[in-house]
This record gives sequence, C-alpha cells and structure tokens, in this order.
Amino acid sequence: MRQLETSMRVDVVWDRYLDNSIKESTREKRGKGVRRKVAGQTKVPGNWPDFLRDPTNKVELFQFLSEKIVSTTFPDGKQVFATSGASVVCSGTDHSMPPCDHEEADTRIVVHLQDALESGCTTCLVRTVDTDVLVILIGKYHFLASKYPSADIWVAFGSGKNFLFLHINAICSTLGKEKSTALPVFHSFTGCDTTSSFFGKGKKSVWEAWGAYTEVTDAFNFIVEHPHAQITVDCQEFQMLERFTVVIYDKTSPLVSVNEARKELFCQKNRTMENIPQLNRPCCSTPSVHGTRLASGQPVTRPNNRHQLLKAAVGHWMQKQSPWFLSGARSLRQQRL
Repeated sequence: MRQLETSMRVDVVWDRYLDNSIKESTREKRGKGVRRKVAGQTKVPGNWPDFLRDPTNKVELFQFLSEKIVSTTFPDGKQVFATSGASVVCSGTDHSMPPCDHEEADTRIVVHLQDALESGCTTCLVRTVDTDVLVILIGKYHFLASKYPSADIWVAFGSGKNFLFLHINAICSTLGKEKSTALPVFHSFTGCDTTSSFFGKGKKSVWEAWGAYTEVTDAFNFIVEHPHAQITVDCQEFQMLERFTVVIYDKTSPLVSVNEARKELFCQKNRTMENIPQLNRPCCSTPSVHGTRLASGQPVTRPNNRHQLLKAAVGHWMQKQSPWFLSGARSLRQQRL
C-alpha cells in the first residue's frame, strides 16, 4: 500500500449495512441492483453502479477486501487495521481494537482516529470525499485535542481538480470552540443525508444566517451535549431554532414565529392571502367537486385542484383573523386594483 511508505499506520473503514435502519430505507429508494457473488475468481462487474446498489454485494466486497488486506505481508513496524462488520482485523501489530456498532464509516472514522492518537500517533490524515466526515471531525476536534494536545489532524478532501488538504486544527482555531462543536448539529438541521434542506436555501445562505443570529449556537450545543433530550415547543432551544429558521429566510425580520414569518413573506409586494394564483386547468383530467361547509356554516365547493383547494383553505383561515388584519388585507387589495 502506497500510504504505508510515508506513514506507520493505515486504517481502512467500511460502512455497515443493517436491516430496518433509516439508511437502508434510503438505499431501497435508489432501486435494486444486480446480485453478484464476490470471490477471488469472480470477474469484475461491468456495471459498478448496479453492483453497488445491492447491499449484500457491498458487504461481501468489504469482507473480501479486509481479509486480503490483513493477509498481506507488510514491512516491519507498519500497522494496518480494517473493519470487518462490527469487528476490526489487523496486521503487523498485537494491538487490537474492540468491536464497534456504528453503522456508517463517517462516525466510525473518529473511533479509529482516537485509537491512533491513544497509541501514540500525532499527525493523522483522513482521506474522504464526504462533507459529513469533515463536519464530524471539526465537531469532535476540541474533544480530541483536550485528551491529546499534540494531535495534528488533516483531511485529504475531494478528488481531481477539487482535491485539497484541509487542516482541522486551523479551521477549528478560526471558528472557535463553541461554533466548531455546534457545526454537526447545524449541518444536520440545515440539510444533510436523509434530512431535507430548507427550500431554496443552500449551505452558504444558512451559514450567513448563522452569522446573523449567533444565539442559536447555544441551542446547537445543547443538542450536542444532550442528544436524547426531548425538545418541546415551549423550551428555549426550540424557540431559538424557530427564530433561526425565520432568519434563514429574512435576516431583517424581528419575528420569532415561523407561521408569522410565512404570512409576512407571502403578503409582500402587495399580495394578499386571497390572491393565491390558480391553474387555468384542473390538475386531474376528470375534476370532481365535493361539497362541504366551513366553520362559519357557509358552503364551499372543493374542486380536485390543489391551487383552488389551497385558496379555499386560506379563505377559511382569513375568516378567523382579527378585524385589523382583514382591514389591512382589504386596503392592500384596493391598492393593487
């Protein structure tokens, strides 16, 4: 292995594939691949994407590669560790690592990094193309640095023209301890992996929002320190997260409620709640109409058209508003006319 020419230890970390996990359900949505038996005499698949869509193929492939890695003879003083399911196999050392039940390599890498630091390594390089790994390492840096002050952690990130080396120590020094530790929760909250991002808002936008509302860092760090705590709508952390969501869409808004912010944003540019645009034709080829009544007792037709249905629902909502809101809506409508 080329990496051993300039290092004393190499760790190879694979994902695990567990039934009935969130990741497994996500993989199922990508479609099923072609099942192939993995063995030394098996031909290399011609279609790798189809091969890798089958979790069983990857489990056998990782198992096969781990066995081949540790069965290879390496120069004296060189250590190689490779995950094999929940276990870790090694070569060139009597040191053993305990089993690890982490499903993804993203977090399991940190376990191997800590073991390397515990064994006396100081400069460590993590090779990845996954942003999640980078975020997790930044979030865990200060914990590792408190136990291993001499730790010097680097990440070889990306590939091709986008390849670069990132110094985790320098990044965390610039961000500061509070923001570095909070970064994984920020990353999760604003969209990663199976968590959807906010509509129309990329990482650059939400990062700027974090800079505009730094108080939410306390909420992020609360979740880091209490990952199993129940956060209710009345607790301070939830209110901070709600306020942060408002700031994501409008940094100048003084509002703290997402619902109020949605109403305010929609009513901008002289738009009223009654003037939601509707399609010229129904969404369905055979529209159906259902009769119902609003809370006020007035009948309303509910066509099988999501825009018209939304308009009817908003009309119902407006009837419940206070007189000042209705008068304001009327004045806006008159100005538009």
